Amino acid sequence: MKKLFCILLLLCICSVAEASSRNHYYNHRYDYTNHHDSSSVYIINRDYQKTTQKFPNCDKHYMETETVINYYSDGTRRTFSTSTIYNSDGSVLVSDCTWVKHVLYNDEHYFLVRKNRKYQVIDSEAKVLSKRMYTKMEEIAPNRLLVKFDKKFGVVSLNDDVVVPIKYQKFLSEGDNVYITKLNGYYGISDFENNVLIKNECEKIKPLFDVFVVKKYRKYGMADRYGYLFAEPKYDSIKKLGEYILVKQNGKYGVFDYKGEKICDIKYKKIRLERNRLEGRLESGQWIEIKNSL
Repeated sequence: MKKLFCILLLLCICSVAEASSRNHYYNHRYDYTNHHDSSSVYIINRDYQKTTQKFPNCDKHYMETETVINYYSDGTRRTFSTSTIYNSDGSVLVSDCTWVKHVLYNDEHYFLVRKNRKYQVIDSEAKVLSKRMYTKMEEIAPNRLLVKFDKKFGVVSLNDDVVVPIKYQKFLSEGDNVYITKLNGYYGISDFENNVLIKNECEKIKPLFDVFVVKKYRKYGMADRYGYLFAEPKYDSIKKLGEYILVKQNGKYGVFDYKGEKICDIKYKKIRLERNRLEGRLESGQWIEIKNSL
C-alpha cells in the first residue's frame, strides 16, 4: 500500500512539472502565424536596458526609456520601448509613451507623445492640450503641427487650435512651406497657414525641378512655387528631358528650362538632347540646334 502511494505521488509530481514546463513555453511564445504558414515561434533570449536622456534647452524635465529586445527561435528579434517623462524633482509627468518629442515655444515646454497608438500634446503641468486622439502628429513649424484624425489631415497649434481644417486626404510637404493637398479626390497647393495657392480642382499635381506640373480637364500646365499658373493647362503632355522640360501640343514640341522659363515656341516635330546639345527637328526633317529664341 505504501509503495502504491509513493508511485501515485511521483506521477502527480511529474504531471505538475510537465504542466509548468508547458505553461512556461506558451508564456514565451510569439505568434508569427500572420507572417508564416508554419506554427508559432518562441522567445529564446531577452535583453533589457534603461537609459536616461536630457531634453535640449530644458533643465526642468528628463526622460527615462526602458527597452526590451526579444530574440525568437526563428532568428528574428523585436524591440519594445516605453518612456517616462520626469520633472526635475523626480515626480512623473507622463509615463508609458512609445514616442516623445520635446518642444520649446515662447519659453513654455510642451511634449508631443504617443500612447496607446494615439498622439497628444501635454504641457509642463501634465495637462493634455489635445482635444482629439490623433493617429499622426509632426511638428512642421513653430507652433504648427501636422496631424491626422479620422483618416484626414490638417494643421493645429500646440494648444490644438485648428489652423488648417482637418479635412484633407493628403497633405504632402514639398519644402518652403508648400504642401500638395488632396480634397475629395482633387489636388491643390496650400501652406501651413491655410493660404490656398492653387484650389483643389486639379486631377494631378507633381513637382518637376523648380515648378509644379498640374493636370486639369485632362490637359497639363505649370505653376511656380507660389502657386502662380504661368503656363495654363493646354498641353497634351509635360515631361523631363535631361535638365529641360519638354511640352507637347497638337503633335508638336517646345521646351522650358528647369525654372519654367520658355526657351522656344512649340514648332518642332521632335526634340532631342544630342551630346548635351538641345536639337529640334523641323517639318523638313532637318535637325537644328535650339537656342533661346525669345
